[in-house]
Amino acid sequence: MVTIKQYANGRYFDEAKKIYIKKEDLAKMLGKKMKIKVIAGKDGKDITKTTLSHLSKPEKPIKKTDKKQNTLKKWMEDNKKWVRENMDEQINKILSAMNLPTKEQVLKLTSSMDALNDQVSELEKRQAKRVKEMERMHIEQIKEMEKIQARKVQQIKKVPVPETEDLAVSQQVES
Repeated sequence: MVTIKQYANGRYFDEAKKIYIKKEDLAKMLGKKMKIKVIAGKDGKDITKTTLSHLSKPEKPIKKTDKKQNTLKKWMEDNKKWVRENMDEQINKILSAMNLPTKEQVLKLTSSMDALNDQVSELEKRQAKRVKEMERMHIEQIKEMEKIQARKVQQIKKVPVPETEDLAVSQQVES
């Protein structure tokens, strides 16, 4: 148990350590659950209950810099809030004055462009499919024409050519 003597001027003296202590030190000792006995310096009467009941738990004193930091933090938070609330409106006013599109207009335009790009992609797919179909049809037509041509050649080879025609052709070749 620590014995503390309280003098009339309000100072406390730790008799074991033989030093004066502050009220805050006494409160810290109480916070550490140390057994403390306080006696009056004048008559040695036990005044532990009344003294300790007046003590509060030790509080960390607020430094001036902490107060300034708190004030600065509050000011910054208030300004951030104001900026968030008013920035879009101010930007839109400036853009309007400069005859530039607003954020909403740009978003709407972007959305429209995306829709158009989707339509163009779909048209390109259809076009590619149509080109392939047309190529297939042309190939079929060419094959059909080749078959017809081959039959005509076969027919020409089978049909004997009259002599009069041979003479006319050979005379033209000689001249």
